[in-house]
Amino acid sequence: MKSLKDYTMNLPEDKYHRFPAWSYSMIADYAKEGFSAISTIHDAKKPTPSMEFGSLFDSILTRGKETLDEYVIDTTGVTPPPAEKEVFDRLITLGFGEYAYDTLASSHTESLVEVMNACESFCSKYKKEDTKLANLEKNKAYYDLHRTGKKVVSKSDWDEAVDMARRFRSDAYLNQLFGTKNTGDVEYLYQAQFLVKFPSSDGDSIPLKCMFDLLKINHAEKTIQPVDLKTSAMPAYNFAENFIKFRYDIQASLYTDILVETLSHIPEYADYRVLPFIFADISRTDKVPVCYVYDPRAKGQEEGFTYTIKDKTYKCKHWTTLLGEILEYEEHKALVPMGISLGKPNDLLEAINRL
Repeated sequence: MKSLKDYTMNLPEDKYHRFPAWSYSMIADYAKEGFSAISTIHDAKKPTPSMEFGSLFDSILTRGKETLDEYVIDTTGVTPPPAEKEVFDRLITLGFGEYAYDTLASSHTESLVEVMNACESFCSKYKKEDTKLANLEKNKAYYDLHRTGKKVVSKSDWDEAVDMARRFRSDAYLNQLFGTKNTGDVEYLYQAQFLVKFPSSDGDSIPLKCMFDLLKINHAEKTIQPVDLKTSAMPAYNFAENFIKFRYDIQASLYTDILVETLSHIPEYADYRVLPFIFADISRTDKVPVCYVYDPRAKGQEEGFTYTIKDKTYKCKHWTTLLGEILEYEEHKALVPMGISLGKPNDLLEAINRL
């Protein structure tokens, strides 16, 4: 039988993120921020340093040495002044990155000088050409690292991510969960991307996408275990707080629904059972990994994440409800959220009760 990988999008990660379809991050932004998120919900999100470190750790854990196909380690610690950085960045943008700096300076001097002189902030800082070239020479390590087109990571971040992966692998359960060798019975599928179309209330189809950190497929038992890897700022024993704060229930529910929908259209996988979602969390603060399981299809959870704290029960909206609200706002080009009227006074107590 075919691997489930044959039914994935299989796009480079940057192209996957740009692919026009609804995702967990978009729906979660609305869930956390409400109506104010509507105007920017389709904007590209710039990754934070913590997100970038999480991606590095994820890659080292799941791809091993192949991580160096995508990353380059900065062992120099050189940070050029803004003016020098502008020259180097322009050189790379213009396509000179195929040359190492020493080659560029010795064999393509005219081109280097031309680009250098086109950078006003650099030229206003240094007047003499020899001084300009000398200052570029002192900071050339930046250019030679970034011209590769790979993600540049500091030596300290690299070493910490490697140490965290080692500690993660030292846990017997996690080591077998994040397996690396496929067999006839068990297949480990990393970074699997899926695209499905769900019907909307008006009969149109809504494109939805997701990318799993890991799917552990047991062909003998016909089960699929979805797993997501998290790197948190706080210790992993406090993951429950992050689960609520970042609405990871939406991720578990959306991903599960997309996977189930995908399987329903593949005859040889139609009878495979999707297991409850596993979150494997580790923090840079203590580097102690902890696992959690959440079943978005369990009784009481199927219509929205429901939980109790100190005898008070909270129920969060299901991703389908949230997405429906987003689409309605967009369709009507809404200026204010639901429940707020324009052109007449609003009842203040009612507005307060909705907070």
